[in-house]
Amino acid sequence: MSDKLVLVDDLTATQIASICDHSILETYTSFLGRGEDPRRLREHSLIDFLDTTIQSERAPYAICVLPECVPTLVEFLDEHDRNEIKVASAIYFPYGSVATELKVSETRAVTAYGAAEIDVVLNYEAFTSGDIDTARDDAKAVADAAHENGALAKLIIETCLLAHDQLKAACDLADEAGADFVKTSTGAWSYGATIADMILIREYFSGGVKISGAGVGPRNIRDLLRASAGRVDGYIDLNPARIRIGEGGLIHSL
Repeated sequence: MSDKLVLVDDLTATQIASICDHSILETYTSFLGRGEDPRRLREHSLIDFLDTTIQSERAPYAICVLPECVPTLVEFLDEHDRNEIKVASAIYFPYGSVATELKVSETRAVTAYGAAEIDVVLNYEAFTSGDIDTARDDAKAVADAAHENGALAKLIIETCLLAHDQLKAACDLADEAGADFVKTSTGAWSYGATIADMILIREYFSGGVKISGAGVGPRNIRDLLRASAGRVDGYIDLNPARIRIGEGGLIHSL
């Protein structure tokens, strides 16, 4: 057995945190109307989030922020000697139909600044209209740009909007595009990862899977991990190259 092979039922909160992408994806517009500069309020919210994260005994594998927050995150982790935590960024989040050139430019910018991982949304408009080539080329261009700087690329496919055959097609597309992970959800819809989705993604996609979206929490995370393991013996390989959880507060509520 791998030394990372653990019974899902025996997973500790610390072990679960070790495969988490702890995320704060607030835009400054979230702070409009509060009587102060919304950009300053957003900056304070980010620093508070980072302080709480590094003070916790449950350290995440990565912290995921919007592109404009990457410099602050890189500097913060460096100043606090916590560079074992990876820097991730969700580009043009949560939109998938942005021009490929813009996605590539932003990917190159954040990876050059220190982001080790990129989350990008599938061009859902092209994909669902049947223009698979455009959707694949878009995802591949971003994955290639990430890989140029040694970063990983995670493709968000929004599973709650996909029928079974579409989910398989999205996983095939992700493989062909060279994505390192398939991520279930942006969190913008009513629900995120389901057990059925995780079983299918593990069956159809050769890379890593990232559990995310509304409804993912302490009550169902072990069931979702068990479904994502690709095993029938109740064990999971806690290899962050194979399994992740996208969350904003789960590590504090386990």
